[in-house]
Amino acid sequence: MRRILWKVNAVFKHVKRRVLATGAAIAVAVGIAVGPQAGAQDLSSQIQRDIASAVDQAATEWDNFVRMATESLGNGSSLPVLPNGPVANGQNRELSINGRSYLVWVPANYNPSRPMPVVVGYSALGNSTEDFRDYSRLRESTAGREAIIVYPRAIGASWEGQATAATGPGEDIAFVRAMIDDLGRHYNIDRNRIYATGMSAGGGMAAVSACHMADLFAGVASVSGAFYTPVNMNCQNRPIAFYAIHGMNDQVIPYYGGERRGARVLNFQEVFSSYERRNLCAGGIDVSPAAVNASRVSARGCAKPVQVVKVEGGGHEWFAYPNAAEEVWAFLSKQSK
Repeated sequence: MRRILWKVNAVFKHVKRRVLATGAAIAVAVGIAVGPQAGAQDLSSQIQRDIASAVDQAATEWDNFVRMATESLGNGSSLPVLPNGPVANGQNRELSINGRSYLVWVPANYNPSRPMPVVVGYSALGNSTEDFRDYSRLRESTAGREAIIVYPRAIGASWEGQATAATGPGEDIAFVRAMIDDLGRHYNIDRNRIYATGMSAGGGMAAVSACHMADLFAGVASVSGAFYTPVNMNCQNRPIAFYAIHGMNDQVIPYYGGERRGARVLNFQEVFSSYERRNLCAGGIDVSPAAVNASRVSARGCAKPVQVVKVEGGGHEWFAYPNAAEEVWAFLSKQSK
């Protein structure tokens, strides 16, 4: 680690020297331009050319710094393309990309020299992004101290794959991919530890993330997930860690499936079995207590874990007991691509 930090520091000093040298060059150029033969128009043009050259050179030096430092930091780490993040440590802010936006929470202990995991939190049907951020309490949980949390803003307060979706197939997926790339321009994110969670329709979008973005996400966790048929169709053929918490008395999205809004809701056992196959599980389950009112069901011998917490008497909710935010992070934080 000391050797890595020495290399990063050496590269940074090199960049600093080159930028200072470029600044000196501009000063010399200005000095020449203000000589007795130079007119005001020549002076302005020369300064503009030298400033543009300096900006290009500084950008090139920073890109080289990022490349060299990233090689030193090891697998899964990548320094940001831009040296200063737009959201300060311990703060929230909304950012925009491709005409859409997302909220960002950066932990107080974020350090750009260390890659940090990312949690994507999808809101429930009809909830604002701020509503979900507040009631999920992900920021206030262990996740909020150990990961950058991003809350993408839904169109029409729903997500693709839902019967209520205002977006077509692939639209939200493209947005999420662009959002993660945008985040990576500003922060040193651990590309091996990107996760998704969500409530209800947002839990369905977490399932869409597992289905179609297993190349991006290391694991997903759904809470009271709305598993309409499209969220589990034509999935990538690669294992991904899958977790869910669901109330056995959920009257909105029943555990055993049914029909809602004229569309089929999957029986959760179908979803569980599909991930057993996809994750190459050996067969069979283990059952253990998750809380006084909940049991944990885990598939055996899987390439990536498959697990559901069944809450007896639980309804359609982001659970306070068992604590959904802590349960979700306890599972996700152990997963890596």
